[in-house]
Amino acid sequence: ALFSTHDLPRIRYNASDDILWRTMSWTKYWEKTTWIIPIHRPSPGGHWVMCTIDLASQRLFLFDSLAEERPWKQEIQVMTL
Repeated sequence: ALFSTHDLPRIRYNASDDILWRTMSWTKYWEKTTWIIPIHRPSPGGHWVMCTIDLASQRLFLFDSLAEERPWKQEIQVMTL
C-alpha cells in the first residue's frame, strides 16, 4: 500500500476517523503486507525519504539518500515488543 502525502498531515493533526476513512479506505492498506510511506524531512534544505514497512517481519526500512550528511538516528525511538 502506498500512502499519499496528502493523508499524512491529516493523521498528524488528528483528523477524524471519518475523514481518514473516506480518503484512505480505497487503498485497502490493511490487506497489504508491505506499506510504503513517503516522509518529508523539513530540516534545512528539506528533502524526502522513504519508509517501507514489512508487516510480516515487523521491520521498517528507511531510505534516505542524505543520511550520511544529515544523520537521523537521534530522531527516532527504537522499541522492541
